[in-house]
Amino acid sequence: MKTKIVIVVASIFLLISCADPGGDPVFEGFSLAIFNKTNQTYDDAKLFIGGMKNNVFIPTDSILISPKIKTNSTYYYFGDENRWKPDLYKIREIPSDRCYFFIKLSDNRESLLGKYNQTEPFSIELPSDNVIGGNKGSIRIYIYNDRITADVDE
Repeated sequence: MKTKIVIVVASIFLLISCADPGGDPVFEGFSLAIFNKTNQTYDDAKLFIGGMKNNVFIPTDSILISPKIKTNSTYYYFGDENRWKPDLYKIREIPSDRCYFFIKLSDNRESLLGKYNQTEPFSIELPSDNVIGGNKGSIRIYIYNDRITADVDE
């Protein structure tokens, strides 16, 4: 009888310990959603991350965004485990306590990303370690004819 109880208790414990903990998985790094609100197709783009020193953007890392960003379309890059993971310590060395983003498009258009619906630059506070994750790393970039802005999922 004791053996049957031990087997039942062990089986229940095993089932509970292997169960899905629930909730959304948390991924490290940056994912991008790019919304092209123009009538222009961009063959590629390059996104830079860096810090600000004396109101001047200083890049520390970059990533090429391709394929084409077509007219009035939405593209998603670097989702889930395949996120962009630049070295955030390089930004601290500027020194800067926030990371900023700059984009160069294939038509020679370039811009420091602005905050969505605001006039100041878009930035993310640097975490205490070298990891940005979860929704804080999910950046949405909006390309308009007169400006390029960004925000994050919160």
